[in-house]
Amino acid sequence: MVFKVNIKRLTGLNKFGFQLGGMQITIDPLLPLVVILMAWVLSDRYYPQIMFTQATWIYWMMGIVSSLFLTLSIFIHEYGHALAARVLRLPLERIHLYLFGGMAELKQRPMRPAEELIIALSGPLASFLFAGLAWGMASVTHPDNNEAYLVLQFVFYMNVLLGGFNLLPIFPLDGGRAMRAGLWHFKKYFYRASIMTYHISIVIIIMIMLFSLVLGVTEGISTAFWSAFLAGYLWYTVYSGRDELVYKPDFQDLIFSISDDRHPAAIIRQIHRMDTRYLPNAVIPVTKEGILEHVVMGRELDKLPDANESLHHLYRPVERGYFVDVEDVTTYKPGVKLRAEFLPILKNGTIIGMSDAHEIRFWLMQQKHKHKSVQPDPQQPLSST
Repeated sequence: MVFKVNIKRLTGLNKFGFQLGGMQITIDPLLPLVVILMAWVLSDRYYPQIMFTQATWIYWMMGIVSSLFLTLSIFIHEYGHALAARVLRLPLERIHLYLFGGMAELKQRPMRPAEELIIALSGPLASFLFAGLAWGMASVTHPDNNEAYLVLQFVFYMNVLLGGFNLLPIFPLDGGRAMRAGLWHFKKYFYRASIMTYHISIVIIIMIMLFSLVLGVTEGISTAFWSAFLAGYLWYTVYSGRDELVYKPDFQDLIFSISDDRHPAAIIRQIHRMDTRYLPNAVIPVTKEGILEHVVMGRELDKLPDANESLHHLYRPVERGYFVDVEDVTTYKPGVKLRAEFLPILKNGTIIGMSDAHEIRFWLMQQKHKHKSVQPDPQQPLSST
């Protein structure tokens, strides 16, 4: 139950989805099977142990409603992340509900530690608010409707557990992201804060594992099992989120190379071959002797042009927001509206390639906050930063 930054474009969104308030919601096709499994466990094992002498169909109704509420609880948790991102004007790729959890996936990363902290904590906050609502409704129904009371009590406990578990300071749980936001604030350099978060997460998991061993020796295997299971699951979560934590690209890793004087139609076809989803969100450069003279908006293309087809009728004048110049902070600083997701990248006015607009802006801004012990690469075009 986390939020995630979509560093690389998705290679295949799940087809089972819908729109809600302008947000894309996708669902794992196997999720209904998990809902049914949870309903069976609750109706056959949980509720019969706390409420006796009821008809089987009553237990099943309670199990089904509780299972649906649990799925709704996960959605509300992720919706809390998504709503915070929307308030901060960070675009959302989707909310995805998978077999045993959920994920709010952002199109671009937060630019400031405070933004990551707010988004991280908004999920647990949503869970706690939903838990409070369930507790209030349970108080109203008790003792007149014991079945409804027990279901709402279950919803209350699950949301408290959901919010509390996600606050563990282990990445990629919300608590781990909040911890990284704090380290990012104090260390100023995002990539260093990410590495520190990874190491701290590993240390905490090792401590849980050692605690499990102590429980196994002193209390027996059965007592230590759940602690060991938790440690194993947390290890898996850190491993699954490791790529995001250790992701520290070099400048050239972010650049998509193109020839200085290549015809814009040829560049369009090159981008199309790389990934068809980039083209509608790209600004195509039109250059002369390496200097950016005009641009073509990918979203205005009605078809894939021939390699040398004239596109003069689509030429636009070059304005701020249509490109990023690595030597001019005024072209990428926060507050500058970038007009597309894939932009030409310049150095002192000369084009050197194209890049994901938000990733290159984030990378350039972070170079200002490198630790003093980290020496800049003289080959990288960062003299102005």
